[in-house]
Amino acid sequence: MIYCQCNFFSKTLKSHVPVEVLLPTLSDWDCLKADWDEIYPRGQHWPVLYLLHGALDDATAWIRETGIERYAAQKGIAVVMPNGQNGFYANAKYGLPYFDFITQELPLFIESTFPVSNRGCDRFIAGPSMGGYGAAKCALTYPDRYAAFGNLSGAVDPGELEPRLEKMGVNFIRYDLIFGGSDKVAGSDDDLYLLAARGRDAEKKPKAFFYCALEDGPNYDMNVRLKNALDDAGFTTVFADGHGGHGWAYWDTCLADFVKNLPLSVD
Repeated sequence: MIYCQCNFFSKTLKSHVPVEVLLPTLSDWDCLKADWDEIYPRGQHWPVLYLLHGALDDATAWIRETGIERYAAQKGIAVVMPNGQNGFYANAKYGLPYFDFITQELPLFIESTFPVSNRGCDRFIAGPSMGGYGAAKCALTYPDRYAAFGNLSGAVDPGELEPRLEKMGVNFIRYDLIFGGSDKVAGSDDDLYLLAARGRDAEKKPKAFFYCALEDGPNYDMNVRLKNALDDAGFTTVFADGHGGHGWAYWDTCLADFVKNLPLSVD
């Protein structure tokens, strides 16, 4: 795989931003006996997977904590890993418009700069915890733009999550700045259950992959609820639980399974 560490000016975020990109290529040994056209083919447009990190992480976590480079090479896909800080990939009420950046500007930059497809059937998105919420929100808001999304232990209901985490002593996320308060999520465009219901009449529906360990008390029941809401709206869903924690040791296995089962287009 080709590993690119990029930096570009984002009109949406009004600052320079980093993004990490993996692109398929021949193996090192195959390059030694290949000609230039085989190593650098023209006209190639790879399927692309966008990976959104969770809270307290950044884009480098994917390379440091998972085998994504191997998984992507085996599947023959490109991978894009942006940064989102601790903002739930939302258009913050008092902050930055990360949702617009992820769904609008970032694909434009990637598709105009790298040899990846711009078709919805070739585009995927996934993430753990906060990134799972972001991935689901992107795919459910724009169901025609993604063929599938992966929700790894997703923090899919911020309204329910904030009081649960406060009881655990976790209170570093500013729900007031992001959503105007976690109590403002229900019934808004940030409400994944509402987005699921809106998708009932969507002409194209991304396949939804859910992964959440049985021991993940703060998140498990809300993932089941979202999965059921998607089922009711006619989405194709897969739910895998099993045992594990809320961390990279579990998410790496989930990521491997998700990438392996991505529904790549055949044309």
